[in-house]
Amino acid sequence: MYRARRPVETLLTASLRGVARRQPEAFERLGPVRHATIRISPADLPIAFEMRPDGVAGSIRVVRPDSDDGAASAHISGSLLTLLALFDGRGDADGAFFQRRIDIDGDTAAILALHNALEASELTMADILGLPRGLEPMLQTVLSVVGRWRQAEVRP
Repeated sequence: MYRARRPVETLLTASLRGVARRQPEAFERLGPVRHATIRISPADLPIAFEMRPDGVAGSIRVVRPDSDDGAASAHISGSLLTLLALFDGRGDADGAFFQRRIDIDGDTAAILALHNALEASELTMADILGLPRGLEPMLQTVLSVVGRWRQAEVRP
């Protein structure tokens, strides 16, 4: 999966920059955090992401989860579905944190600023993936099916 990182990086970086062009005020809310590097580690994937939310100059890199994260100001980890729900506003970040469904390390102010900017921008999963908003219902259906499948997989 790591070998196929370039197309994923290109897609996610283009999506991030597209959101920045459409909603520059969300990135302005970040203040100096926009220059921070935030590592996002889905616990159920063999990769992690390093995001620099610097508006139209922002980027997302795919990295190995065990690689040195010395460049990251903050680190957030949890299941992929939980992280996606947080990024598109469907999930309760406080609840996920206190229920230990996500872990946060490093500069918590950077994570809080990112959370507040995401919440204010009202992103959809289609926005995050750089797809037309008309595909949002289909994406939510797919995520719901995957979520139920993952829950059934975890049950004894």
